[in-house]
Amino acid sequence: MMVWIEGAALGAGLVLALLIAIFPRFGPGSWRLLLFLLPGALSAGVQAFASESGGLSAQDSLRLAFALVLLAAAGGYLSAFRMSQQSKRLYTISIFVPAILLAVLLGLVNLPYAQYEEAFAGHIALGATGYVSAFFLLVVSIITLAKLEQMLRRANETVRWELKFLFLGLGAYVAAIIYLSSQVLLYSPRSGLLSSGAMGLLQLMFLVSCGLISISWKRGSGRARIAVSHGAIYSSITLLSVGVYLIASSLIARWASQYGNVGLPIEALIFLLSAVALASVLLGTAFRHRTRSWIRRNIFAGRYDYRQFWLEATERVRSIDPPDVTAAALADIVHRALGAIDVSVWVRRWNPNRLQLLSSMGPATEILGKEEAPGVVEELLNISEPVSTDDLDNAKDASAIKSFMNDTQASLLVPLLSSNRVVGAICVGMDRSGHPYDTEAREFLRALAGHAAGEFHKSELLATLVEAKEAEAFRAFSTFVLHDLKNFASTLSYIAQNAPRHQHKPEFQQDAFQSVFDTAEKMKRLCNSLRTFSGSLAGNKKPADINQIVRSVADNLNAGLAEHLKFELAELPPVMVDSEELGRVIQNLLLNAREAIAEDGAIIVRTTDQGEEIELSIEDNGKGMSAQFLTKELFVPFHTTKSGGLGIGLFQSKKIMEAHGGAIRVESKEGIGTTVRLMLQKS
Repeated sequence: MMVWIEGAALGAGLVLALLIAIFPRFGPGSWRLLLFLLPGALSAGVQAFASESGGLSAQDSLRLAFALVLLAAAGGYLSAFRMSQQSKRLYTISIFVPAILLAVLLGLVNLPYAQYEEAFAGHIALGATGYVSAFFLLVVSIITLAKLEQMLRRANETVRWELKFLFLGLGAYVAAIIYLSSQVLLYSPRSGLLSSGAMGLLQLMFLVSCGLISISWKRGSGRARIAVSHGAIYSSITLLSVGVYLIASSLIARWASQYGNVGLPIEALIFLLSAVALASVLLGTAFRHRTRSWIRRNIFAGRYDYRQFWLEATERVRSIDPPDVTAAALADIVHRALGAIDVSVWVRRWNPNRLQLLSSMGPATEILGKEEAPGVVEELLNISEPVSTDDLDNAKDASAIKSFMNDTQASLLVPLLSSNRVVGAICVGMDRSGHPYDTEAREFLRALAGHAAGEFHKSELLATLVEAKEAEAFRAFSTFVLHDLKNFASTLSYIAQNAPRHQHKPEFQQDAFQSVFDTAEKMKRLCNSLRTFSGSLAGNKKPADINQIVRSVADNLNAGLAEHLKFELAELPPVMVDSEELGRVIQNLLLNAREAIAEDGAIIVRTTDQGEEIELSIEDNGKGMSAQFLTKELFVPFHTTKSGGLGIGLFQSKKIMEAHGGAIRVESKEGIGTTVRLMLQKS
């Protein structure tokens, strides 16, 4: 019965190999499958017919069949790696050289079988060479099986439909090899006993494997490709390493138990100690990142993960999102793609001569300031690609960048350039593995930075466009306001026309005075709202004391505000401002704060000297604003959180501050309060 199975396996293997050679439906790497099929078929043929023909004894034919299994396993290993587009010449040499060497040694070494036949019926002795060969087979088979599992799990539906039975066929044979090699490893290394029954089972699984592969060959189009990512191989290599390590430690424990007794269960002792040693290594951060770095450089060269991260960047780094959200996504992608310790993203925003920190990750986050000193932006114009501190040693006029990289603990600085304009920079800390970033990592960062810079630039242009649209909308709104003013004038005209006839009636007088007062207040509010945009802003700038403007505005407001105000005013130098316009901004912010707080609430007005800037902040403990309103609607005209508001005040304030070369920044949390900061450049 077994002869017929082995003969059928021989025929199936040769026919399938011929079909694949003529019609390579598994793509350009189809010939690698021949390295698996031909040795596997010959192994079955030798076991079936060599001893029957009288050329070899049963023991020699079994040993030769086992030697051919070594070559078949190596061929299956190369086939799996070729299908995942990772096979290199190094793989072929590293797997086939030891396989051929072990196969030759098995053929040259003769062992006395008689001493094992009585004790182990149906076994032959392969000796230490056979034992080493079995261990080699076990390792190669586990790696191959893990690779097949990765590819099947990561393949899309079309590829899985075409290649599923190819994977199953290879996997079935590899699983049989694992069983065969484990049987050999159970015996003493000096004997290396091989069971003829286990070999027979292997040939049966080879026949099954050929049948499954033929189904995939029939389905195959030759266009199916599989790319395995870093994440998949990292997890599989970890599982594989743990498995091999535990198997090896179990074997060592078994051998050690045969040579002595220390009063303890030596097998359990060695196994537990080895498990503790393994855990200490695997839990080490340096070991994990060195392993990842080695895999990136020697196996994948980063191409698949970088492709994955690039696709992620196109989805997450977008101009339609707020700049801080875009920067956070960019920092996260760089952090995960490169395994960097620190990553920070800096962008030009409020001050065109400075970089503002929008997002950061890593230990350096706690020591970074929010803005970088002047000089960095100018020097970034001379850099077009990622640079390290070593690259800057011979560069002229790079002192500010060197200081910047030192402050951010950066190993690489990646400029964000768009249309010959500095948008910002990415600071990348050192690799956790301790290795410098290679050329491919720099190319990935350069491509990613180009995309990010374009998105940040588009975001800025979109903001400019939105402002233009807002101004246009405001002008359109002014038309409606003028219509309202006309209606107000008509109301006053009617009162004036009726006055001669009803001026002596107390009811008319009361209603008329109230109507005049209400209409005047409405007209005043509308006029003040439009007044800001009737002429040039900041057209009457003179040296002024900011503290004096603050106190003057507070004194002119309703006396009911005084009990809520608290001043923390520092000594400040004079600043070039339009006092009337700046006072309008302060008045608007104070009134907003008063409307936001409760009857027992507080408003703190604080001024500080920030070196090159003066900061005026107004802080309240009122109801605050939602995050959505803060990021999307705060400075948009006609958007307000107040029931009776027009939504124009903050829009006006922003325009006035920008006309002064300054900025307005708002921080707010619902239920906690709001802080508005006015930043003004010193004279």
